[in-house]
Amino acid sequence: MKYRAHMIQTASCVVEFEAPEDATPEQLREAAYDADTPTLCHQCADSRNASLNIDGEWEIATYEGKDEIHVDE
Repeated sequence: MKYRAHMIQTASCVVEFEAPEDATPEQLREAAYDADTPTLCHQCADSRNASLNIDGEWEIATYEGKDEIHVDE
């Protein structure tokens, strides 16, 4: 007998973006939210995982109350 279960997972990603060297925290947040976020394309989905949905709004991760935005050297 076959069964199906609805599975839930939290996803995270890292995005790269450009911003001025003297950008304010608000400008950094805006630039991060404007960056391309990853998706699962149709080519990557086969008949087993074609129903995978990554839905909802991305939020910038925080650590000790500060945005996790770092300079990429």
